[in-house]
Amino acid sequence: MSSLRRQSPMVTYPTNQRKKAPSNNNRLPSFLKPGVAVEISTNEEGFRGAWFMGKVVTVPSPDKDPLNCQVEYATISELDGSKPLKEFVHVDHLRPALPPMSEMEKKRDILAGEDVDAFYKDVWWEGTVTEVRGGDGKLSVYFRGSQELIQFRRDELRFHREWINDTWQPPLDEAVEEEEESEEDEVDDYTEEYLVPQVNLETTKAVAKEMFSIGTVVEVSSDEEGFVGCWFAAKVVERIGDDEYRVEYKDLREVNGVEPLKEVADFLHIRPPPPSDEDIDFAVGDKIDAFYNDGWWVGEVIESMKDGSVGIFFRESAEKMRFGRHGLRLHKDWVNGNWELPLKRGEVKRAKKVPFERNVRRKIAIDKQYFSIGTPVEVSSIEEGFEDSWFLAKLIEYRGTDKCLVEYDKLKAEDGKEPLSEEVNEFQIRPQPPEMVMVNPFEKLDKVNALYNDGWWIGVVKKVLAKSSYLVHFSKTDEMLKFHHSQLRLHQDWSDGKWITSSKVCF
Repeated sequence: MSSLRRQSPMVTYPTNQRKKAPSNNNRLPSFLKPGVAVEISTNEEGFRGAWFMGKVVTVPSPDKDPLNCQVEYATISELDGSKPLKEFVHVDHLRPALPPMSEMEKKRDILAGEDVDAFYKDVWWEGTVTEVRGGDGKLSVYFRGSQELIQFRRDELRFHREWINDTWQPPLDEAVEEEEESEEDEVDDYTEEYLVPQVNLETTKAVAKEMFSIGTVVEVSSDEEGFVGCWFAAKVVERIGDDEYRVEYKDLREVNGVEPLKEVADFLHIRPPPPSDEDIDFAVGDKIDAFYNDGWWVGEVIESMKDGSVGIFFRESAEKMRFGRHGLRLHKDWVNGNWELPLKRGEVKRAKKVPFERNVRRKIAIDKQYFSIGTPVEVSSIEEGFEDSWFLAKLIEYRGTDKCLVEYDKLKAEDGKEPLSEEVNEFQIRPQPPEMVMVNPFEKLDKVNALYNDGWWIGVVKKVLAKSSYLVHFSKTDEMLKFHHSQLRLHQDWSDGKWITSSKVCF
């Protein structure tokens, strides 16, 4: 992820001022003195996210521009190997040497999902823990820059920190940490300890490749300090290689405040929007997402008010805020292509099946109808979660007296590459309905089909919105989703070889 700033409840920035502003003053950081130990970063390809150990040799005069210091590397030598390498580096690429971990941190477990620095080939590399292995006790760390997954011992890792405004974030001072912990004791009485979901990299990568085509609406997260646990609405505008996507944010803007912000996200930081959960009453201890400053932030309910509002605690920033019911949703994790409710300590793992978020389905046995080979058809499914949906396919061959083989246009087999082929039954296949041009807008209670994740889903218009948009309710899943006019068609039923147009639904 590129290091672009978002407005955050943890850090105060101008609204939508996302890009890091270059330093425009010539103040020399106070820690830069000859002989002091430092860590050195670089923008050189292949070394982003790396911190080299070294020391300051000379510092520039305050009136000099650019502010370049001469440094001497501790583990890199000149080409002839005779002496340590020295070079001039801009002060923006220097920070103090991070002190060794405190006794408190040494006792703390490193969990899957945490950001760490890994000591590899005499350099500290920024990465993310994806698995805590049993047996040998090693931890798997994923490096986004090189797309590598490497195992490390616990003593080869340190907790990742950023040098911001002449201080380490999170703070180093144990006294500060202990004070923060005591301040959170009251909060901990109400909040639950949730397990970090285990992510399979290959599965997540394959699902992302299948689902996220150009134009797909997604949510994007960042590992940037102050934005961990936040998801921003966006859409895919370009695929980059096998595991990266250029996205355009819905609400965030470039520095000029006009153009939508675009940046590159890898497959671990992009997901489909989670399913809606209207009319849910949140209880103390629930893990939720709160919409704030154009993003969804992860928090926990610590208080429920009589007026319907709830008190939310955000662990990342140690902040407490109050929200109304609008702008809150139950937190769900996108794990290996499925939506899962967060697990608490001691609970048995279970996945919440969400039909609208998958366009890769397991092979199932369905049925056929009599059409000529190659005829375009629409096929429904009896699989749980896919009722009231129709997917485009074509007839491949007949099988027996009541079955045939179809090949789907968009759905893929388990390998994620080949088109999915299935046997289908007569009552679950029909011709493609005739196109009906809707000149007039849809109205409330119109029965429609909504195009979502490559299938047509049967629903009812519950509310007419501005800009030719509608809220559509799906009775099978009791979900409400927003669609543009172009994503809807009037519902038609295939009965006795004829198409019958549905009118409004009565309640």
